[in-house]
Formats: sequence, structure tokens, C-alpha cells
Amino acid sequence: MAKIVGLIGDSIGHGFFDHEDLGWFARLGKQILCNYSEAYFFNNLSQAGDNIADTAFRATSEVLSRKFDLLLVSTGINDLRRRKMCNLELDFSAGAREMYWNKLLDILSLTGAQIVVTDLLPIIEKRYAPQATLIRRNSDVEDYNKQISKICAERQIKFFARYPRWQRRDLEKLYFDAIHPNEIGHKMIAEEVYDYLQKEKLLTAEKLTYEHE
Repeated sequence: MAKIVGLIGDSIGHGFFDHEDLGWFARLGKQILCNYSEAYFFNNLSQAGDNIADTAFRATSEVLSRKFDLLLVSTGINDLRRRKMCNLELDFSAGAREMYWNKLLDILSLTGAQIVVTDLLPIIEKRYAPQATLIRRNSDVEDYNKQISKICAERQIKFFARYPRWQRRDLEKLYFDAIHPNEIGHKMIAEEVYDYLQKEKLLTAEKLTYEHE
């Protein structure tokens, strides 16, 4: 029987600014189907603009009403907006973020699916226009990744960390704006997620083979 892979996240998961109209999750699906027999279906539940609270609330209706074997979670960047001209607290305090992440993972765990949480990628801070009032900072991303990683470790949920590797890359070639990947970035994310799933032996379907005469 075919297995179902799902993604719940925000605009990056939705595939914004991939000019081939795929996004990394659709690219991941194509890569999986190229290497495995017709054993997987894919369901992208990502929604542009979602923060961790939105993701948790949507999971109740959109995830629990469906069957999944593998669930990818890629959300959180919209929790980190700051006012540019002052050091006001983030939209979500650390305590609020922890509460909603635990709520989300409680809901997803009810599906019985294998869960993989991805970290947040770096920001190109200089891409924010001088007139921008809301910005994000890499220091906040780093702190948040540590927090999400800790929550996942406590719950024995897989956490795919990519931030240090991406920080060393030329993001100018991989991003459309300050936070969204372009088609090259989406392709790279798909390849890395695929390699991670292979490494963790999470793609267990029969591999596609061809007979040569």
C-alpha cells in the first residue's frame, strides 16, 4: 500500500518564489518517486503567513482528518519579527513558543506518523529595505533553533539541523529576498531533506528496479 508523506509549514514550505512553481516539497516528491516504486503520495498542508500558533491550530483539523506515514514540520520563521528601531520582545515569547510547539507535536503524535522537524534557515539581514519596520535577526533564529531542538530531543522526535551549513553558503544566489529561497534554494532543500530521509532510513518502500535485456 502506498505511504503518505505530509508537510505542514509556512510560505517556504508552500513553495513561494520557486519560479518553476514547485517548491522544495514537490521537488522532494519527484526525487522520491524517481528512486522508489509507486509507493508514496504527498500532501502539502503549508500555509503562507502561518506562525507556530497558526500551525498548531490548523493541525487539529487538517492533519488529524488525514492519514500520514511521515510528517515533515517546517515552521517558525514568522514567529521572529522585531520592530526595527527598538528591541521590543518578539511576537512570541520563548515561553509562548514552547507552549505552541508542544501543542503542535502533541497533535501530530496522535497520527502515529514518523515526525521530522526541520530547523530554520539563516536570514539575509541586509536584504531588508531601509524603510522596513519589521525585521528578523539571525541571532533570534539561532536561539529558536536551539529551543526547537531541545523540545524535539525531550520528545524523541527527529530534528534536521541545517543552519550552520547554510550559513556558510552564498545565500545571495539561493534566496529571492531576506528569508525565502529561490528555485535554486528550493532544489537544494529538497536534495538535503531527501538525503536526510535516506540516512535515517525513513524511506522504506521497495526501491524501483529495471530489468535490462
